[in-house]
Amino acid sequence: MDSHVLLHLLAQHRSQFPHTIQVVHVDHQLQSQSADWAEHCQKIAESLQLPFHSLKVNVTDIRQSGLESAARSARYDAIAKLINDDGILLTGQHLQDQAETLMLQLLRGAGNRGLGAMKAMSVWQTMRIVRPLLAISREDLLEYANAHQLQWIEDPSNQNTEINRNYLRHQVWPLLQNRWPAINQNLARSAQNLQESQTLLDELAQEDLLKLEADLQDGSLSIDKLLMLSEPRQRNVLRFFMAKLNMALPSRINLQRILDEVCLAAIDAQPQVIWHEYVARRYQNRLYLNSSLLLSPICSSEQINNQLPRLLDGQHRLVWKTEQGKGIRAELFSAGLTLKNRQGGEKIQLAGKAHHQTLKKLFQHWQIPTWQRDSIPLLFADQQLVAIVGYGCAEIAKPQSDQTGWVPMIERICQGDFD
Repeated sequence: MDSHVLLHLLAQHRSQFPHTIQVVHVDHQLQSQSADWAEHCQKIAESLQLPFHSLKVNVTDIRQSGLESAARSARYDAIAKLINDDGILLTGQHLQDQAETLMLQLLRGAGNRGLGAMKAMSVWQTMRIVRPLLAISREDLLEYANAHQLQWIEDPSNQNTEINRNYLRHQVWPLLQNRWPAINQNLARSAQNLQESQTLLDELAQEDLLKLEADLQDGSLSIDKLLMLSEPRQRNVLRFFMAKLNMALPSRINLQRILDEVCLAAIDAQPQVIWHEYVARRYQNRLYLNSSLLLSPICSSEQINNQLPRLLDGQHRLVWKTEQGKGIRAELFSAGLTLKNRQGGEKIQLAGKAHHQTLKKLFQHWQIPTWQRDSIPLLFADQQLVAIVGYGCAEIAKPQSDQTGWVPMIERICQGDFD
């Protein structure tokens, strides 16, 4: 109902939008009648004379993430691939959705970031998401839907009280609302207040992160400087850094274990704390926060003939930064570059250096942890190593000082900042 109301409102005001409004329906294939729902949505879009897209997804990781979270990830991943970078996704979450999200986060023992619930504007990967109905009650939306004789389908799984949100909505919420009629407005206001509090904590964490010499590229920061902060600021800056790295936040117990067992360990020790699919480790005086899967090794060599971003795995992609007189010159792309992982024995003469050096010695000099070295992508031109992605390019590859070159970098893909 809420999505249909949003679509109808947008269609009525389409002349005010600079771009074409398009409709997308995601079939999660979790219900036997889901194909019929896609057909219904297509007919609605056609009646409004709007372009329609139907996407099928496979929902995985249900046991680990829960059905709602796993379905959301699959849905937004699929939509992000459909939308151009200049597009905006509008969704129909309303006031009660916001209040329920805060309550669910509270029951999970979430901190400020989780209790802030959904934001009116957020990001999933590079896709911008706007929730224009977040302050509108479900009752007002239902009144609009009935007044305009809209036809919608109710997902029968919304009645399944085995799902936490549905249990809260059908079993608990009526009791709370009977006692506190303004519960939705009050909880939504609390979420907004908590978002403001989190903004202040983030501003403090951003200042602290600069002092800690944090490196978003490899997910590391200085242990000595971290331990100089008070314990609450240590936990705050670590949560902030993990959020910037697109990590699921650890429990309070595991967060404290990172400080006690990893940061306070002997400098030659190799302790680690694992949560979800992430791991905290130390190397010399640096704390490293990474996916336990790391950057996936390249299965076979890949050919590159342009400067378009290239997905390396689910969390990283190869991107290109333009620099005058640095990086890789244009003609090497025309001839073709090969992307692959380290095999052993590779050497490179870095730009500005007089001699070749082995990768092993360079990795030691750069203090790259041993567990990261074999997954760092390398670029070759005619069997000759011309770039260590994210670290340096060869002298033989660079353009003239007045010409544009392309420096290869690894970019971490941001999944989003909302529940």
